[in-house]
Order: sequence, then structure tokens, then C-alpha cells
Amino acid sequence: MEPKAAFSGSPHPDQERQVMAAWDRFLRGTEMPPNAVRSVIESSWSRCLSARVDPGRSRAQAPAPEEDLRRLQHRHRELIDASVPVMQQARDFLSESGTMMILTDATGVILETEGDQSALDAAQDVRLVSGANWNELACGTNAIGTALSARQPVQVHAAEHFCAGIKPWTCSATVVQDPASGEVLGALDVSGLSGTFHRQWLALAVVAAGRIQANLAAREIGLQHHLLEAGLRRLSKTAPGGLIFFDRKGRLVKIDAAGDRSLAAMGIKLDSREDRRVDAFDADSATRAGRATLPEWMRPEWVEPVIRGGERVGTIVVLADPFQRRTGPRVVHSRVVTLETGDEANGGLGQIIGGSAALRLAVEKARQLANLDVAVLLQGETGVGKEMFARAIHEGGHHKSGRFVALNCGGLPRDILASELFGYVEGAFTGARRSGMIGKIEAAAGGTLFLDEIGEMPLDLQPYFLRVLDGGEVYPLGDSKPRKVRFRLVAATNKDLRAEVTAGRFREDLFYRVSVTALRVPSLRERKEDLSTLVEHFSGEVSQRHGAPMKRFEPEVLDAFERYAWPGNVRELRNVVEGMMTLATGDAVTLADLPPEIASSIAQPNPQRPDPTHSAPVADLEAVERDAISTAIASCHGNLTLAARELRISKSTLYLKVRKHGLDKTLLEARLHGR
Repeated sequence: MEPKAAFSGSPHPDQERQVMAAWDRFLRGTEMPPNAVRSVIESSWSRCLSARVDPGRSRAQAPAPEEDLRRLQHRHRELIDASVPVMQQARDFLSESGTMMILTDATGVILETEGDQSALDAAQDVRLVSGANWNELACGTNAIGTALSARQPVQVHAAEHFCAGIKPWTCSATVVQDPASGEVLGALDVSGLSGTFHRQWLALAVVAAGRIQANLAAREIGLQHHLLEAGLRRLSKTAPGGLIFFDRKGRLVKIDAAGDRSLAAMGIKLDSREDRRVDAFDADSATRAGRATLPEWMRPEWVEPVIRGGERVGTIVVLADPFQRRTGPRVVHSRVVTLETGDEANGGLGQIIGGSAALRLAVEKARQLANLDVAVLLQGETGVGKEMFARAIHEGGHHKSGRFVALNCGGLPRDILASELFGYVEGAFTGARRSGMIGKIEAAAGGTLFLDEIGEMPLDLQPYFLRVLDGGEVYPLGDSKPRKVRFRLVAATNKDLRAEVTAGRFREDLFYRVSVTALRVPSLRERKEDLSTLVEHFSGEVSQRHGAPMKRFEPEVLDAFERYAWPGNVRELRNVVEGMMTLATGDAVTLADLPPEIASSIAQPNPQRPDPTHSAPVADLEAVERDAISTAIASCHGNLTLAARELRISKSTLYLKVRKHGLDKTLLEARLHGR
């Protein structure tokens, strides 16, 4: 394609007077001379006139507030990440040229600017700045807005602008498209005062946009590589019905041969060449009303999100074999409880595994708190997953488009905690970075600040943090000027803060400020019904992380887990599962793989067991009962479910009698010998 056709012609600076006269006649409604302006400009002028854009406008409307801009930049972080390296490389080329490069979103709002300082300074006069909207309806004919409207590269010079105040400028822009779908993601523009005009600026914009799209494509290919890699690892597990792969946008990527057969048996036809999208798998969507639902034929237990570095890179649907019924002594389907608000599910970061009554109560309360813009205090033992709840509350709340910034107040020296929390300016103290450092409070502006172990915050720092909460301002160390901050606070502790207040180690006024609402996260001992689900989830994570085959946890191991106290809660369980899977030599994890501390803990005899010499008649009866239980345990190889069935008592009663008679060691030996 010839450049002239591709770019809808080029401006002619020497004809500026004729273009100005044509603009004046156009506004008065009189006929313009033939070929007075290029067709792309005349079409844009017509759109502006129909939309009643003010031709006398001198500059763009006021840019979005800083918090809204941060939210917008976060939403378009992938586009920005792909664009910033390209724009920085162009900076040297633009230096001393009087021009600047501008990145916008698909609506024309400026996300980033880069270039010659003189152009950046002049741009302030017309509000060609981050957060300002430069679509045609806002600013009339201009390269950004017109390129987005026409979906093609365009150069707009001086008098060709529709609004009088923007005519001193010249600009060249093209659209940036999603390399996979062709969707317009934004625009890339090169602008300067009219004296800087050169036809090469449009070529620069087009080349730079192409490089941005190449960066986006490379990232997408990388994510799909990780998705398919996860699928290969998944094939090492049991997946007789086949796999379907969806990317992070919910688009169909691939169906393996077994999956094709299973879908055909179900009467389902999918084709990756068509625009097949499942909205429920779209990791980026933040505008859905209500929770997106799965297709009717797809069961929730088939869905396996693929997470890498905290980011959802896609989804694998593991189909059940329609020709074979699954059998097995103990089959557990993972239940994933997610926090939702009225308009969307919170996605991968908020997944809380389990379905026990204690967990459901905590999740329900967290769901309610997510919708309230108040401080939340999470209480619970070490390792119960307080940070996961904090992330879920953030993702389900009004600050979800902002950052989630976490800081652990425990174990840090007072001065380091102060600099991490409040930040500092250049020269604040010996060893300070030359450029200073933004503190966690300021970094969380517009989002959520999560302070773990808040009870460990030094007493002399607490009034300064309280001032931030009360005044909405933070003073970085060494700075006399406050900086406005607005964020949601979620704090966590494993201490009794009321007792800490009584002991004089925590300020009472700060306690009331951080505990406006409180949520207790249950310990693993209170939700042992979730053990098998958590084991399956963690074993899947370990298998995926190490690229190792999935290993089966024998029922006896799960029984042993249920009898253990789990002082380290979910964190300890995760580590135990990983250790046992790593050390197990076969394709199953057995009692022989139990860590010594767990094996010894559950095998300890009960010191309260009755003395068989206490009473002859009672001793005889208890001896008979003890022998019967021992025999049943031995014959069933330690499987308490089978033993209870043989003894015709409930499994819970059998547990009590095992402890009463001190048969824990007998049980463990029976299980070991039965392997």
C-alpha cells in the first residue's frame, strides 16, 4: 500500500491560509472550494459539527483527578508496560526536536507522555497531559481523536484542527491494536507546536506502535506458552476426557484430541478459529454486571485456572470421560469459595479454598466487609491465611482497581519500618537514596494498604500512623510538605490487641481506628472438613510448580492429617504436602512418608486411659473391647472407616475408643504393616 493511501494524504503547511479560509466557510455553512482540505479532515470536521463541539475551545477539559488516573493506568497496565520501553527509546530521538510522544487509551484519555521538555511544558497550556481526554467529541479534530475515530494513521496540522485554541499545534497519531483480536487498545501520537511539523513524525508513530504491538504479542505468546506447559503437566495426571485451553481473555486457544472426542459425545462444537469466548474466564474484565456464568454444558469442577506469579494466565477445562464412570475409594472435588460483590467476582487473587461451615461464615462476613469502605482488622492464628482474606476483601471492594500493598510490621527495626511505611525524601538521613523513596502508605493511594502483625508496630510510631488515618495526609521522612493519600486499611494480628492496649503496648485510639470492623479467620483445627480439599489443591500446585506427576494421597494419610493439631495451620499443611510429595518414591503418598513430628504426635498414648487393674469386672469388659478394636484395626490395615463398619459403631465413636484405650500406636503400626 502506498504511504499516501495508508495515511489518508499528508498536510501541506504552505497551504495553511487556504485551510483556515475553508474552516471559516465550513463553520458559516457555506460551500468550501474543491479539495480545500483532505477528506479525512473534512469528515472529522463534519463529525465535530454534528456533535456540537465548540470550535472556539482553547484547550482540553480538566484532566482526571490523580486517584482516577492511577486507577485508569492500573487498568491499562499491560498496554503501558509494553509502551514505556518504546517511548523511552524514542525520547533520545525526540530530544531537542520540540516534540513529545503520547499514549492514550481507546477513549482518548492520555496515559503516558515522553519527549522534549519544551514540548511537555507547552503542552500544559492546552492540557495535553496525562488524564486529559483528547477524543474528537472533547477536543475536535486532532490526531489522537481522529485516528481513534477513523481507526487509521492520521496527521493533523495547524489550521486543520477543529478547535481554534489547538491550531498552533501539529500532531501525528495511529491506533494501537490487540495483536490477537484486532481490538483498538489506544493511540500513539507525536505532537509539537506547528513549527516542528515533519512528515516523518507519522512514520515514527506507526513504527513505534508496531513495536508496542510486537511487545504485546510477545507477552501473549509467553502467557500461552505457560498455559500449554501447564496443560502438558496436567496430562501427567488423570485427564481421560481431554483438555480445553482458554487464554486469559477467555478466548478458546486449543482443544486436544481427547477433548474433541468428549465434546462430540456431548454434542458440543467448538472452533478456535471462531471468536469463541467464555466471559467467566476473562481475567481482565471489570465491567460485568453480576458474576459471569459458565456455559450450560461446562461443570465448575472441570475448571482449573492457571496462575503464574499471582497472575491468571489462562484456564484449563479438564473434561470428564463421557464413556467411563470414575471410581475410587475417596474422590474429592475441590470447592473454591470466592468473594463476590454485586458486580463481579474477585478472580484468582481472592480464591479461598474450602467449604466448611466455619470458613463459609468467615467468607460471608468478608463479602459484606468488602463492600464497606472502612478499616478491617483480621484476627487469627499464624498461618491461617489472613493475607489471602485481605486480598479478597481488596479485590471485592471499591478500591479493587488500585494497588494492594502489603507490609509486615513484625521483625523490622523501628527506623526501617518508619522509612518503609512513610517513605523519605533525598537527604532525609545518612544512606538515604538520592531520589528518596515512596513509602507503602503513598504507594497504596487509591488502593488497599495491608499491615500484617500490626500489634508489632513500635509504640512511638503509632501516633504518626494515626495522624495519617485521621487526616488523610502523610509526611515522608525529611519532608515538611504533606502528601494527600486515600486508601483502605486492612490490618491483621495474631495477638489480642485489647490485652495489648491494657498492657500499654498499643494505643487505645489507634486500636479503635484500625478495628472499625473485625473478622476472625478460623484455624485449620476448626475446619478439618477442608483438609482433603486443601491437600488436593496444594498437591496440584506442587505438581505444576515442579513439573512433576500428580501423586495420590492415601486415605490413611488423610486420616492421620485429621488427627493432627496443625499448630501452623494452612501454611504448615502446604509445606507438609510439598515435603511429602517431594520425598515419596512411588506414585502414592503413604503413612511411611509422614513427617516424624506428625507421626509421633498422633501416635502418643493417651495418659488418661483407664487402669485395667482398677476393677476386675470392668477390666474384663474393657479388655474385651480393647481386643476387639485392636483386632478390627489389624484386619482392616488401620482403615478406621472399615473397622468402624466391622464393629458396627460410628467412625467418631471409634476414634474416641482408640484414644480411650491408647491404641494410637497400634493404629499407626497396622497402617504401616498394611502397605
